[in-house]
Amino acid sequence: MRQSAVSFEANGLKFEGILSTPDDLTGNIPGVVVCHPHPLFGGNMHNNVVSAVTYHLSTVGIASLKFNFRGVGNSEGEHSKGDLEYQEVVAAQKMLSEWPGINSTNIGIVGYSFGTRVILRHPELQEFPRAFAFISPSIEALEESTLKNDNRPKFVISGTKDKLLQSNRLTEVLNQFVHPPIINSVEGADHFWANMEDLAVEPVSMFFHENLT
Repeated sequence: MRQSAVSFEANGLKFEGILSTPDDLTGNIPGVVVCHPHPLFGGNMHNNVVSAVTYHLSTVGIASLKFNFRGVGNSEGEHSKGDLEYQEVVAAQKMLSEWPGINSTNIGIVGYSFGTRVILRHPELQEFPRAFAFISPSIEALEESTLKNDNRPKFVISGTKDKLLQSNRLTEVLNQFVHPPIINSVEGADHFWANMEDLAVEPVSMFFHENLT
């Protein structure tokens, strides 16, 4: 996997990121934007799950762009509780789609925890991706999602010990989607996936391989 430190701008703010590509990058390949967990609880683009996602995507021939949300690391701005973070996601999608060797019409997006909430809540960033994956979302984020009437492929993965998604209302909420997400539950995993990252991200990378390549 090759990694390049990058920066991009959104609404007058500068953001830092890392663009990862397979070692044998040839022709136009798909790309996926990766959104990290909650900044106020230590979440950033170097998170264990986020880093595992980028690596596994590269093994199936998919590039990725992970970045720090506003106010995290060297990214400018201040945390806005998810209200404005969609702006940097839109800019990240644009940058990835314009990167040499990336197929601009074959972009996906994945979020982990807080990152899923940003994706699920904001139609402004939902126009471009061809497929969506959500790692450890909350039942509330799914219930409030503006993607309910969308037909594009969607994938949800969570641990059986993750209380955010273990709800007797899950089936009811997912049935509200015109195209319900595929659900994958990992026995014994909690919200943080400590030492179980591969069990979270291997199914995610295969989902994108099946829907983007």
